[in-house]
Order: sequence, then C-alpha cells, then structure tokens
Amino acid sequence: TDVEGNPIAPATDPAAAAASIAHEVTFLTTELEQWIASVLADGWSRGVRRVQAEGERGLLGFLVERLSGLGATTALIGSALDALREGGHDLGQPWTWGDDEMSALAKSLRRGLFPLHVAVNKLDLAPEGVMGHLSLDVDATPCLADMELALRRADAAGLIRYRTGDVDFEVPEDAPLSDAQRTALERMRGALASAGGTGIEALLDAVVFDTLERIVVYPVQDEGRWVDGDGRVLPDALVVPSGITAKAVAGRVHTDLEAGFIRGVDGRTRRVVGADHQVEDGDVLKIHAKT
Repeated sequence: TDVEGNPIAPATDPAAAAASIAHEVTFLTTELEQWIASVLADGWSRGVRRVQAEGERGLLGFLVERLSGLGATTALIGSALDALREGGHDLGQPWTWGDDEMSALAKSLRRGLFPLHVAVNKLDLAPEGVMGHLSLDVDATPCLADMELALRRADAAGLIRYRTGDVDFEVPEDAPLSDAQRTALERMRGALASAGGTGIEALLDAVVFDTLERIVVYPVQDEGRWVDGDGRVLPDALVVPSGITAKAVAGRVHTDLEAGFIRGVDGRTRRVVGADHQVEDGDVLKIHAKT
C-alpha cells in the first residue's frame, strides 16, 4: 500500500521498491519530529527566560516539563542533547535557536522517545535484492507475516510441526493434506529457506530485548523445583525493564506482594536477595511477603 493505505501493484525494480519503503518511513519520522518540534515551540519564549536564568539545568527542566507527557526523562533529554553535540551540531545559546536547531533537537529526541523498528513485510512479493538497496536511519527487519500466520494455523491443526523462528517445518507422514496444500507448503518451505525464516521472532526480539532493553524473569512458588502451587514448572515469564529490582518484580506479580515484600530467593543460586537487588535476564525468583 501507499502512505495513505491504498493498495498498489508490487514494484518490479528492487531500487524502486526500496525507495518506496524509504519514502513511507521518512513520512512517518518527519510527522513525529514535526509534532515534537511543535510541542517544544509552544511556550519556548518562557523556556528561554528560564534557560537564561538557570543555564543547562533550566533547559533540561523546561524540556522535561514540555515532553513529560510523551515519556521524556531528564536522562533521555540529556542523551539527545549530547548526541547532537557529539554529532557536530553547534547549538549555541538556546535563545538564539531557530528552525534548524529546533528541528535537529526534535529529530534527536524522536530517536529516544519513539524508537522505530520497521517490519519490511511481504518480502516474498518484493523484487529480489530490495533489502540490499534499502538505506534507512531506523532498524528494519524483513518479514513474511502472512506466512507466519499460515504456518502457525497449520501447526495448531496438526498438519505440520513448526516453531516460530525456525527456517523449516516438518510434515507428518499421516498429515491429511491435499495435493494443493502440499504444493503450497513446499512453496512456503522455499520462501522460508530463501528469507531465513519469517522474520517475526527476529523482529520481536530486536524490539523487546535490544531497543526496549527488556529482560525475562520467572517468578515461582518453590525455588527448589521451580514450580507454582499447582506443580507447573516455570508457569509464568515476566518481560520487565532491565535493572528492575526484586521488589518491583513482586509488584508485577501482585501489588500485595510488593507492599508486603520481605525478601526474595534466587532459584538458581538459592541466595537470599533484598528488595533493591537488581534481577538479571533469566532469573528464577521466589518472593517472600507478608500476607
């Protein structure tokens, strides 16, 4: 589809297809950056007076106030300003900033406020070599979303054995497949091998674990057997921010556990951990709390 969502015929030239993708991504990033710039411009004269009185601290304070509704923090804004300066931007004094400086700041802030990762979907319909022609300033992952859905449904129906992220699948000898279905599956197998998988798991992993810096923690009731009260092994997996504390993990399980937190026990080392202990990716955690 085009930027307005209207269906269009697939491009046949890889360079043209890549240019079309880049155009859509640029459209989106420009819209976000212009929105951020408009938020900054609103009340900028008041911000300038604060900067003149308080210096860098005043600038950070004003920007946090203006952008807190978008999820901005002092650290994020500080990183955006540092990135601009390290990139060779001579920002000068804020009260002398014009459209160029505001646009540059909005672009740098957008990377932190709205990190983008593009799913280049329907790769099987794109001309061969399109990814080699694609040049973006955001991350991009080639995907075959329709194929991923079809394979999952076939797996759920018992027609194949497929696990998300695999580059192939198995067809049981007794699978009740028609000739047309077998032909379609062989086409999918070829496309999977060519693309190295559907890209869906790679995309989610990149967004969740790399861009958003999340980790996975496993809360359990029995730290020795890693089970819950019903005997299920590792029944829950919590995706949480990197650096989260044991007490905060307890709150993700239930607010009462966080309020009554006493201690945690690392299921791998059997070591007792306190409320401020930072859990790590893959930790198994038993929570002791007042009830």
